[in-house]
Amino acid sequence: MPAPDWVERPQHTRRRRNRRRIKWSLAVLIVVVLLSGGLLAAQRVSRPLAQPTLPSVRHSYSLVRGSAPALPWPTVGQAAVAIPSLGYAQQSGLEGPVPIASLTKMATAVVILHDHPIALNASGPSITITAADAAQFDVDLQTDQTNVPLQVGETLTELQMLEALLNQSADDIAYSLAVWDAGTESAFVTKMNSLATSLGAVHTHYVDASGFQPQSVSTAADSLRIAAAGMAIPAFADVVGMPTVSIPLVGTVHNIVTEVGTNGVVGVKSGYTAQSAGCMVLAGYRTIRGRSVLVMASALAQREQSSAAVTSPPTASSATGAAAATPASTMTTAPYSALEAQYPLRYTGPLVENLLHAAEAAVVPVAVAKPGTALGTATSNWGGVRHEVRAIASQDTWLLGVPGQRVVLDTTSLAAPRERTPHNQVGAARFTLGKQTEIVPLRLLHTVAEPAWWWKLIHS
Repeated sequence: MPAPDWVERPQHTRRRRNRRRIKWSLAVLIVVVLLSGGLLAAQRVSRPLAQPTLPSVRHSYSLVRGSAPALPWPTVGQAAVAIPSLGYAQQSGLEGPVPIASLTKMATAVVILHDHPIALNASGPSITITAADAAQFDVDLQTDQTNVPLQVGETLTELQMLEALLNQSADDIAYSLAVWDAGTESAFVTKMNSLATSLGAVHTHYVDASGFQPQSVSTAADSLRIAAAGMAIPAFADVVGMPTVSIPLVGTVHNIVTEVGTNGVVGVKSGYTAQSAGCMVLAGYRTIRGRSVLVMASALAQREQSSAAVTSPPTASSATGAAAATPASTMTTAPYSALEAQYPLRYTGPLVENLLHAAEAAVVPVAVAKPGTALGTATSNWGGVRHEVRAIASQDTWLLGVPGQRVVLDTTSLAAPRERTPHNQVGAARFTLGKQTEIVPLRLLHTVAEPAWWWKLIHS
């Protein structure tokens, strides 16, 4: 007997519902597949390519144009010039250590200022003169090594001592500062030699703090290394650049380096003994477009060719270049006279000053980049082809240099910008000459070529 209709109807309803579910599921699946495919295609089309790479370029050199300077080297002795910030140094020829007299005091001052730094225009601590200091003055006075008297119990500031040391070249002050700093002069001399070694002055050796002993030796090039270390200390540079100083028990006196304060000379030191002959280091600044560099020149072992041409004797001098009120006595260790001391320095001064000014004149501005100068290449790879765009400087850049020097160019990549257009910075170029560094932003010469949408769609 067949089942009644009311029994079959629920089963039929369920089958229809299941068919509808299957249809809707298929429809949803198709929509999901289409949407996923569309999104994937859109991502491929819109996905940015790898940013252009700007490989670093190391040790790319260019030379400062022009002729190397003709420097007026002396015919005897030795001489050197240096421009520390430019890394420029030249010397007259092969050098060997020679006595340097009071140029030794540059190292004495540098050690003192390293151990007891004083700010510019500050006086520093007070130093009480001991009986040993006063006794040293008595000895040095007899051998014409000082014009700065010292009395037991007298107090001088560190600055006043440095003025007497560097500006007046007083040997008793060198001794007093050495003992004040290190306890004994020999312990202090050890510090001086360590300083020379640290500065690369390998041909320099000191045996005293004043330079009176001929065993304190150096070279013209080494003397400039010591002087540069001093000039880098504001208090040192200030003292050696003073045309006059006022010292207790002495009064106001002129710098023994008479060139200081004239013709742009800003320091630094002279010296003389019979063994060393005339020794001098001078410094000046070369300023171009508001940028200044310190230029230095030195000469050692300079002797007056003929003293007969000078008819009037000098009024004062000393073995160290300091003024003296009385003529020097004759000594077996370092025979000299006030007359002899003055003439070699008169001859040495103009020689070193001419050398200094010739070195100053050799410094020139060096244009290393202009807007649009190609300094590198940005590369983008797609389609099996290298697509290159020049990376160009976005501003003017210049340095100071001497003809024949090398300018080093390094380029570095930055984090790649989102948009590869000419307006975005893609890297930087760094120009280096000596201690100078200029950094120039780099941008692309034009927009990097990109493939068509269909190429992006096909390629992952």
